[in-house]
Amino acid sequence: MVDATKVVLAKKEVTYGTDSVPTAAANAILTRNYSAKPIELDRVERNLDTRIYGAEATVPGAKRQTLAYEVEIAGSGAAGTAPAWMELLEGCGMTAAVLDPGISATQGFALPGVEPTSLTHHHYMSDQRRRTIGSVGTFTMDFTAGAYPFIGFNWIGLLPVATPFDKSAPAAVNLARWKQPVEVSTEQTEMTLDGYVPIFRSFNLDAAVTTAFRNLVGRRYVRRGGHAISATAVVEAPDIAVKDYLQRLSTGALVQFELTHGTAAGNIIELVAPKVQVTDITESEEDEILMWTIQMAFTVDGGSPDLTIIAK
Repeated sequence: MVDATKVVLAKKEVTYGTDSVPTAAANAILTRNYSAKPIELDRVERNLDTRIYGAEATVPGAKRQTLAYEVEIAGSGAAGTAPAWMELLEGCGMTAAVLDPGISATQGFALPGVEPTSLTHHHYMSDQRRRTIGSVGTFTMDFTAGAYPFIGFNWIGLLPVATPFDKSAPAAVNLARWKQPVEVSTEQTEMTLDGYVPIFRSFNLDAAVTTAFRNLVGRRYVRRGGHAISATAVVEAPDIAVKDYLQRLSTGALVQFELTHGTAAGNIIELVAPKVQVTDITESEEDEILMWTIQMAFTVDGGSPDLTIIAK
């Protein structure tokens, strides 16, 4: 019997696909909703013509591993120090955080051609350890009123040749890097879209980073490609005389987006997107109030960054 107790460790790799040996003392992640598929593979079939009916034996090939988990969005506790989750975002195509000591940590997507960052994961189910190397992934973000905000990660990586699985209980886990988040609320959270501050129920972002397992003669790896950020905000429909989002949808105008969460130094998170396009508006009702679900595309029009994350 294997108890369903979970520990996840992750660390950046110096060389792609070389185990960076994360430790419980320095690289533990405070996760929720962890899940994994220890082996995902293809089946190599022969498809022979025979005189009998029935299934033929296949050969397992192209072995890889997938895992997913969520982490809460909170600052590092000290302005100018990057939150622990920013290292995970590097594995999803973002740059290393740029630090302004005592003030902020800033992160955006890396430009094409920049050497991508990969992670090694050691994840445990009780005393059963699974190792994944060359992990790259994609992420989502969720800010919903009355809840803690979180980032959802989905990873794909390679199985190491030697001992991808073993019986090995984790050492004592240090989670001091992971700070207490604050609730998404009127007091702690504000979203601005096209210069207007809507009353909102939720904001969800999907980075849509492309990942692909590549199994070639001479090299096996996981490629991380481009991304196309989309987002959804559920808001109380504003007075059209005050803010006409329908006109923005009709013209395809590019507008500024900002979301600020938290008020105490060391636990303030900002999302900034200078050229967002409203792509769809759907109506619904909530407590006899008109609600709009606003779909958005975060664009790189004119070379503008599509998303900047700032921790203060």
